[in-house]
Amino acid sequence: MSKFIAAMDHSGGSSPGVLERYGYPNAHELPHEVVMDDIHLMRLRMASSPDFVKENIWAAILYKDTVERGMVPVLHEKGIQAYLKVDSGCEEDGSLKDFDVAGMIDYALENNCTGTKMRSIVKDEQNLDAILSQQFELAQQIYRAGLMPIVEPEIPIDHPMKSNYEHKLRDELAERLDAFIGKCILKLTLPDQDNFYSSIMKHNNVYKVVGLSGGYTTAQACRRLECQAGMSASFSRALSEGLFITQSDDEFNTQLSSNISMIVQAGIGNE
Repeated sequence: MSKFIAAMDHSGGSSPGVLERYGYPNAHELPHEVVMDDIHLMRLRMASSPDFVKENIWAAILYKDTVERGMVPVLHEKGIQAYLKVDSGCEEDGSLKDFDVAGMIDYALENNCTGTKMRSIVKDEQNLDAILSQQFELAQQIYRAGLMPIVEPEIPIDHPMKSNYEHKLRDELAERLDAFIGKCILKLTLPDQDNFYSSIMKHNNVYKVVGLSGGYTTAQACRRLECQAGMSASFSRALSEGLFITQSDDEFNTQLSSNISMIVQAGIGNE
C-alpha cells in the first residue's frame, strides 16, 4: 500500500491558512481571486516536482477551481488519477451543506475525474448517524454514475472523545457498507488503536481505506500510519509540511521528496 493519495483540495475558505504556512504573510487579507491564483501555483509547483509521480502517488483530490485551471491533464500526464471534491463545506453540526450533486457528478465526468470526495466532521456521537446516512446516500448516487466515491467522516484529532467516537464509527460503517451497492473509498482519521479498521478493510464494498493526517505533523502521521496494516494515506498538511514560497526549486523539491518518501515508507512498513 505504498502509493498514496495527495489531498490538494483546499477550498476558498481554507486556502489562506495553507498559503500562510507556505510563507505568504496575511494571506487572509488577500482578495479571493488572488488567494486562488496563488494556491494554484503552489499546487502546480508540487505536481511538477520530480517525485510527484505515479510510482509514489496514485491519485490527487482537487478542488473545482484547480480543475478549471487545467490540473487534471497535468496529473494524467504523470499517470495520476484525479478525484474531485464535490461538497460545499459543512454545516455547524458537521453535516454536508446542500450542493448540486448531479451537477458535480456531470462536472467530474466531463473533466475526466475518476471519482469524488465529500468531507463531513463528526463533532458528537448524536450526529454520527445522520452524517453517515447523508454520506452513503450521496456515495450511492455517485457510484451509480460511474465514479468512485470517497466517503470522509472526519473525527478531529484533538477531540476529547476521539477514541470513543472511532469505536462507534467503525460499528456504524460496517452497517452502512452492508447496505451499500458497489465500491467506495473510506477516508478516515488515523485512529488511536493499532490495526483498528482491519475488519472494515476486508469488506467487499470497500475499495481502499486511507488515513487523513488531520493536522498531525508528517512524522506523527507516518508513525500512526505504520501501525495500521493495509491502510494507505491521503495526506494534505503532512504532504506540504516544510514547503515555502521562498525556497529555490532545488530546496522545494528536496523537502517535498522527503515528505513523499516518509509517507511511502510508512505505507510500505504497514504492509
